[in-house]
This record gives sequence, structure tokens and C-alpha cells, in this order.
Amino acid sequence: MDERMIPFSLTTLATIPSTLTSLPDTLPPIIEEHRDALLHWFSHVVWQRLLSRDGRHPLIRIAPLLDFTALEQACAAYHDHTTARGRPVAHHVPRLLRAIFIKYWFDLSLRQLEERLRYDLLLRWFVGYGLHQETPDHTTLHRFEVYLYRQHPGLFFSHVLDQIDATVADGHERVQIADTFALRANAALESLLQRLRHSSYLLLQTWQEADPTAYAAVYPQLDPEALFGLKSEKRECYLASDEWRQRLLLTVQAIDDCLALLPVADTCPAAVQRYRQQLDKIMADELAISRDAAGRIAAVALLPESKRGHFRLCSATDPDATIRNHGDHKTDFGYNISVTVTPDLIREIHADTGSTSDVTPIPDLLIAQAERGHTLPEKLIYDQIAGTGKTAHEVSQASGPGDGGGRTQLVAKPMPPKKSRTFGPEDFSLSDDGHALTCPHERISSRRYRSGDGDGWTFRFMPAQCLGCPLLKACRGKAESPTSHRDVFISDYRADFDRLRAYSLTDDFKLDMKLRPEVERIIAGLVLHNGARYARFRGLPKVDFQVKMCAMIYNAKHWLVMLDEMA
Repeated sequence: MDERMIPFSLTTLATIPSTLTSLPDTLPPIIEEHRDALLHWFSHVVWQRLLSRDGRHPLIRIAPLLDFTALEQACAAYHDHTTARGRPVAHHVPRLLRAIFIKYWFDLSLRQLEERLRYDLLLRWFVGYGLHQETPDHTTLHRFEVYLYRQHPGLFFSHVLDQIDATVADGHERVQIADTFALRANAALESLLQRLRHSSYLLLQTWQEADPTAYAAVYPQLDPEALFGLKSEKRECYLASDEWRQRLLLTVQAIDDCLALLPVADTCPAAVQRYRQQLDKIMADELAISRDAAGRIAAVALLPESKRGHFRLCSATDPDATIRNHGDHKTDFGYNISVTVTPDLIREIHADTGSTSDVTPIPDLLIAQAERGHTLPEKLIYDQIAGTGKTAHEVSQASGPGDGGGRTQLVAKPMPPKKSRTFGPEDFSLSDDGHALTCPHERISSRRYRSGDGDGWTFRFMPAQCLGCPLLKACRGKAESPTSHRDVFISDYRADFDRLRAYSLTDDFKLDMKLRPEVERIIAGLVLHNGARYARFRGLPKVDFQVKMCAMIYNAKHWLVMLDEMA
């Protein structure tokens, strides 16, 4: 028989003296007295053997580099609610912090983390458990992670980044590159009927938990069949158009009756009020509702696509997730993640709901860095979607408000003007004081009006000013004498756009744009190898915590690469 197939206990038993293998069931007092110390010593011997044999493992290399002291101090107030008051916490904060670090290092679920901590020697050593000590279960780990994303959502990311900055330089003070990517929601898309029924179910369930007496008094007045349907009813996908509209009408009527029975807003429990608002939003974003003289809903119709809400709820399971549309075959249900990087490290990362414009979070990325005390970059490189005067102005103001603008210059290819057969605003010249506009034929107008949205001026050229102008057709689209005025809108951000466009013609701009692919490489590393493609949580605050932890792990892993390159 192959000796390797013999159980370990049998193969080694012959080498152990019989005086040790025949120990009594109860240990001698002196061994019992020092049992914990002996077990710690034995764990130490095993760890030393392990570390000496596999010293190049990334976890072994990064362990002496990471200092969790500031994190431990920030989380010192945490206590495990499952322990009786006054009893010590079984799994103290330093170990729990390292366990959560391991969770994101290997992109594990909490149950997977529980199992790995129980059986993996390297993870036990890193987190700080001896061979004889009990490791935390997934419930304990969950409670601590909840505490982290509620109390210290960005602490891990900023603390690790500060330690990296203290040892290596990545040039973040000079240039950073920004972009966005999709993180898919931890929920399924629902049809309009499914959203309405699911939200109604959640509302009633929450109301029953918050105020069972009031719920029991109201429930007999509801129409459960209209609210939730029957198990035997025809599936929605098989309904004819008229049948679907009739089912929608009955459902909306039942929801309206249900909402009318809820307590008024001042006395309604907060959780119930949240689902009331969720139902109101779904109906307002999607439906045109008509009521009869008695105030009851008489007809329901879908709104035209152009009039539906921009941030429409797509799932009652995760109301914060919306559709991120980036063109043909680039539609994702989830969150829009904005990130700013250097070629080596992620400097800031932020989650927004999917329908958020790519350019909206750009100033927030800079403000977050400034709040951490980090030096903002001289240049922020972005793709053409950010190439507007407004975005350039917001970037400048976010990096140092004031008339002279801030430290950071936006570098992006300018957005082309809208196609037009007549002269556009770019063909008119604005005076230095901004009070006069000169047309291509050198005629000047000082008549101006503030635009409705307050982000520019509308200059007006009267018909008399345009008489006899040889450029009349190119300006107005017709050659006959003008009978109406010509309005020209000049944005408040025109000077910012002119600077953006002028810089785009320089050789420095071409060199800057060669750095653009670096952000795509880092995004690929995040989504493919660091758990930033699919949401493990539901709700914007939790998702933002997840992507910050994924970015922290990316930085920690690349820290080792940077140190190797320096060696």
C-alpha cells in the first residue's frame, strides 16, 4: 500500500514515544495551567514555518506595510450587539478590520469569508487568529460591515491611499484621468405592473410591522386581487393590449385606494412613507392619470417616452438603481461609477444611480480629494463628453473657487457645435466686458436679456440692424428683408470653452490625450479582478462603499507592483 495513502495520524504515530501517546484523558495540572500559552506557541511555530516557505505571497508581503492603527481608533466605539451588556467582545475590532480587508482582497461573500477563515492557515495568520481560536461567523462579520458602511464608508480607501502616498509617488499632483463605468445592480428589472405590485406589497408588509393594529383595521378594505393578482391569472406577457390596460387600471385604482387609507404624512412611519413616495414616483414618472368628478381614477395611460421621468425606478428591489444608457448595446441596469486615476493608482471613486450623466460627478471627484487634504492635479483628462464650457468652469471652481478659477484645468476634446445652416453663437464676437455682441458683418447689439435657466445671455438683433446685410441668408436662412429679430444665445461659460478649444490645438494636448487609455486599463482591473462589476449590495450608500473598498484593494495590490519596480 502506498505510504502516502495512510492517514497522517497512523504514519506519524510510530515516531512518537509511547509515554506521550498514552497520556491520560485529563492533562497534568502544569500543562493545563499553561495550555493557552502552549497553544499560542504552537501557532507561532506553524506561522513561522508557513511564512518562511511562502514569503513572496502578496498577503505576507503587504502585512508589514499596512498599519491599521488609525482604522482601529476610528472604529473603537464598535461593539457586537449579540453579546450581553458588559461582556467583552469575542472578535475585537483589529481582527474584524483585517477580516473585511480579506473579504475584498479575494472578492468573497460573507459566508465564503467565514469558511476561508475557518480552514485557511494564511488567512488565520493575517487576521490574527491562532490555530486553536474560534473565527467569526458570517453574521458577526455582517454586523461589522454594516457598521463600516454606515459610520466610515470611505475610511478604508483614504487610509490605505495615505499610506501608499507616504512610500511611493504616482504624480497625482500633475495629471489625473477620469472616466465612468457601469456596475450592475443586485436586482432584476421589473415591468411596470411588477414594480407597482411589488412596491405595494413592501408598503403593506412594512406597515404591518410598524403598526399592526392600524394595519389590521385597514386590510379588510383593500382589494388584494387587484393589488397583487391571483396565482391562476394569465401571465403578463400573454395579455392582449386591452387586457393589459385593464389590469393596469385595476391595479392603479387599488393602489390609490390603499394610499388613501394610510395615515397622514406627519403620523405615518418613516419606512411606510418611503414606500408611499416610491409608488407616487412610479406613477408620476410613467402614467397619465385621469379622475372622475368624485376624484376616483377613471383612466390610465402610459406617458410618451419623452415625457417620462429621467430617473425612473426599474425595480422595487433596488429603487436606487436606474438605467445607464451609453448608446447601442451599452445599456446597463445599475449604477454609474465615476473614477479618477493616475497611471498607477485610483485617487477617487464615487457611485451614482445609473441615469446620472457622466459629467455631473466630475467636480465631486475633485472636492472629495480636497476634503481629504490631497493636492489636486494641474490637469484632469476626460473624453469628449466633458468638452463643454460649463464642465470646464465647474472643474476650475471645484479646485479653487474664485474669479481666477482654481488649480485644475480640464483637458478634453471640445464638443462640436450643433449642426446648423445658419450662423451659430461661435460666429459672433463678444466684447471684453460681455455687454455687446458683434455679428459676422460687424454690426453690434447691446440689447440683451438673461436666459430663463440663468446660465447665459440672449442678445437681440432688431430687423432694422439687418437691413441690407449681404450675409442675411447665411444668418437667417432667407434672403428677403427681415421682419423679425434675430436672437443669439451666449453662454456664461463661453470664455471657458474658448480656453478649452484653444488648448486642444496645442502639442501638449496631444501628449495629454495619450494618457487616456490608462484609465481604461485600471477600470478593467477593477471590474475583472477586484469585484467592481456586480453589486453585492442594494442602495446607493452601500454600493458606494463597495466600490471604494474595491478601489482600495486595487491600490493595495498595485502598491506591491510599484515597490517591486522601485527595487
